[in-house]
Amino acid sequence: MGRVHAQGWAQRSGVLRAVYAPDENARHFAARFGLLPCATLDELWPEVDVVDICTPTPSHAGYAVQAARAGKHVICEKPLALTLDEADRIISACDEAGVRLFVAHVLRFFPQYAAAQAQVALGAVGEPRTLRLSRLSSPPAPGSWLLDEAQSGGVPLDLMIHDLDYARWIAGEVGRVYAAQARRGDRVSVHATLSHTGGAISLVEGGWAAPPGVFRTALDIAGTGGVIEWTSDAAPPLQAHGVVPATAEQDGAALPELGEGDPYAAELWHAYDALETGQPLRIEPADARAALALALAVRRSLESGQPVEVEA
Repeated sequence: MGRVHAQGWAQRSGVLRAVYAPDENARHFAARFGLLPCATLDELWPEVDVVDICTPTPSHAGYAVQAARAGKHVICEKPLALTLDEADRIISACDEAGVRLFVAHVLRFFPQYAAAQAQVALGAVGEPRTLRLSRLSSPPAPGSWLLDEAQSGGVPLDLMIHDLDYARWIAGEVGRVYAAQARRGDRVSVHATLSHTGGAISLVEGGWAAPPGVFRTALDIAGTGGVIEWTSDAAPPLQAHGVVPATAEQDGAALPELGEGDPYAAELWHAYDALETGQPLRIEPADARAALALALAVRRSLESGQPVEVEA
C-alpha cells in the first residue's frame, strides 16, 4: 500500500519529500521514488508537514500518536486501528495537538460508489431500504501478515470494512449486526446483516474465497423510489431502475459520467487540498471509528454466533 500511495503522491511534483527508512527495503523504496531516507522518526519530523501511514495495522497507533505530538497532520490507511481504544488514542492525540486526521477509506473515492452515494443523497432512489454490498478476492499470499488475524483483523477489518463504512454512509447508523462465515483452508467468506437505526437493512458479503487473481465487487441500493446497481463484472458502470429525476434537468435514470481516475490518488489529493484550505474531509475521524466499530461487531457476532449491538 505504501507503493500505491507513493505513486498517487508522485502525480504532483515537489510534494512527496521523505520516508521513514529504518531498513534496507525502506531504503530501496526511498531510492525508487527519489525520497530522502530517514533512519529515525526524529530525522523525519523536520522534513515533513504531513505523515502518511501505510504500515501494518498494529503499528498505526504508535506512529500516528508520535506524528501528532510532533505537530504533523496524519493520513492513515484503513482500518484506523485494531481496537476502539487505540482508535480513540489516535483521535485524541490529533485533537490535542491541533492537527487533522484523515483515514484512507478509499471506497468513498471509487467513482461508481461515489456516484451512487451522490444520487442517493439527491433523493434519486427515495429512502434507502435495502443495500447489498459484495467484495470478494483471492486469499492473501501464503505467509502474508494479513492472514494473521491478530495483526490484520481478518476479513471483517481488512476487507469488509470498506463496505461496512459505505453502508453507514448511505443508510446511516447501525444498531445491530449479525454475521456468519464459512471457512475452507485459507479461504473464508463472511456474510453480515446490518440493522440500521433508521430502518434500512444492509447485507454485506466479504471474502478471501475467489480464484487466484480475481477481485469482484458489487453494490445494489434499493429505495422507496428506485434501485441503483453495479457490479465490477458488468460493462455498464452503473444501472438505475425506476429512479426518479434528481434534478429538473435530469431525465429519469440518468447518472453522471464516472471517468477513469485513480481513486487512491483521488483520496490523497482530497486530503491534501482539505489540509491546505481547511475544508471538510469526506471521511472524518468519527466515520473511521464508526467503521471500525462495525467491523469489530462483525467479529464479535462471528465469535458468539448471535446478533450483537454495535459498540458506541
